[in-house]
Amino acid sequence: QKSRRAIGLDKLHRRCTDGKLPFVPSEEEFIMGVSKYGIKVSTSDQYDVLHRHALYLIVRMVCYDDGLGAGKSLLALKTTDAASEECSLWVYQCNSLEQAQAICKVLSTAFDSVLMSEKS
Repeated sequence: QKSRRAIGLDKLHRRCTDGKLPFVPSEEEFIMGVSKYGIKVSTSDQYDVLHRHALYLIVRMVCYDDGLGAGKSLLALKTTDAASEECSLWVYQCNSLEQAQAICKVLSTAFDSVLMSEKS
């Protein structure tokens, strides 16, 4: 029996291949910063902030191989909106699985840090 994560990744893959989720890889490099406040995605010169994901609005983050054989990995981020019950799915391409896993680990550490500070 498949795990909930595997089922979610299968749905994401089907939507990409069915054309319901546009796949438009950008050649531009971006910088993803993770802190106790959340995630900030900016241009490589850090001049423009493209996305901000507040830590308390992040529901889940997973990383996985893109399946295209190029050694790239995808980082899927599920966020919610504080004002509604809708969720958004953000997918970022990383240069390697190690890079994607490192980002997930830093995010996990940020969550743990905030939770520990609230208990104190």
